[in-house]
Amino acid sequence: MKICLIYLPHPYLKQPNAQAPIGLLYLAAVLEVHGIDVELCNFSDSLTPEAVTSLPEADVYGISVTSIELPQANRFAYLVKERFGKSKIILGGSGTYSKEFVNWSVVDSICIGEGEQTILTMLEDVKRDTLQKVYLGSPINNLDTIPFPARHLMGDKQGGNIFAYNKKYKGTKSTIILTSRGCPYKCAFCGSPKFTNMSKGIRFRSSQDVVSEIKQVIDTFGIYQFRFSDDMFLAKRDRVFELCDLLKKLDIVWRISCRVKPFDYEIAKALKHSGCEEVSFGIESFDDCVLDFLNKGTTAVDNAKALEMCENVGIKSRVLFMIRTPGQRKETVPINIEWLKRVPYNIIACTSFVPIPGSDVWENPDKYNIEILNKNLDDYNFYFFGKNGENNLKNIIKIKDRPLNEFNAESQKFRDFLKTTGKLNKG
Repeated sequence: MKICLIYLPHPYLKQPNAQAPIGLLYLAAVLEVHGIDVELCNFSDSLTPEAVTSLPEADVYGISVTSIELPQANRFAYLVKERFGKSKIILGGSGTYSKEFVNWSVVDSICIGEGEQTILTMLEDVKRDTLQKVYLGSPINNLDTIPFPARHLMGDKQGGNIFAYNKKYKGTKSTIILTSRGCPYKCAFCGSPKFTNMSKGIRFRSSQDVVSEIKQVIDTFGIYQFRFSDDMFLAKRDRVFELCDLLKKLDIVWRISCRVKPFDYEIAKALKHSGCEEVSFGIESFDDCVLDFLNKGTTAVDNAKALEMCENVGIKSRVLFMIRTPGQRKETVPINIEWLKRVPYNIIACTSFVPIPGSDVWENPDKYNIEILNKNLDDYNFYFFGKNGENNLKNIIKIKDRPLNEFNAESQKFRDFLKTTGKLNKG
């Protein structure tokens, strides 16, 4: 049996090859361990789904999707079926929670949840011609049992710019690494709580297993730059210090994404001394009303303190921000502008809020006082900038008691302010 794993085109990204498809690489590693012929087709920098013309023939095609990629996955699956009508097409990844958007005329099956164990069952069912429409992934409690990602399938495209302003600390290549799965928090805009609940909570790899993988990457690929892509790297405080003690011996450079709480000065110092050069904070807003709406469990003061701690220890900070969110009021943009003029940070990546399928906002819009005006996922591009420059604002949600034109005008005002800071991430 031949399996072909597909990383979809990402035409909306300016640097689509900056990060490796870590989920597919884990899946490929499991298949290889079981002696299954697997190939990875990385179409991330292709402009159109017509890249399918270069696909090898396979018995099964596995496509990794997020929710907003489902329309593209459907189109890609259609083109695959046109060429290889007898082959089976399976979707996996976080987007499969939104199975109502799956085109079942071209997609044969989906795996909801972790796929490393379930994929083997699905392939056996393909052989027996008993493939089901929906499989629930089996949570993996001991993450150390999963083989390291099959990075060799990426060839020389392991990963590129991951630091602010495309800074290169040690060479030009980078890769992603995961040390845990799941998140203990329940932000209203995020689909991770559903994943975490289904997987029976957050789970951690051992620190030694993480170090072994990093050493393998260094020895095999000569890569010394890493992005730790855990949903919440700081979820277990003692483990953070344990990892940092081990990482500082490896002479690597790395970045993480995390919340502003439970970040503190001791953690900041430990990160810096072990090679962490950049922290991306999920700040979202400096308006406490918006933060309450989004169920962040943080405040504007918490945000400011975390940024100040990074500056004090010499870690670069990336502010992850959102506008056009539930809870946005007339005061929100002025509040955000005032805070951003005062606090220290190095770069800001601001997105336009969209209600991601699977998130609590998507499932309970009335709870957040919004109407979802548009459920065409092709319009759910939340990035400010794409390959062709600045993206237009699209009317995806409306706050019930606010005029839409007012909402749009203040959103544009905030965009214009960000462009004057000289710190806006443009991809």
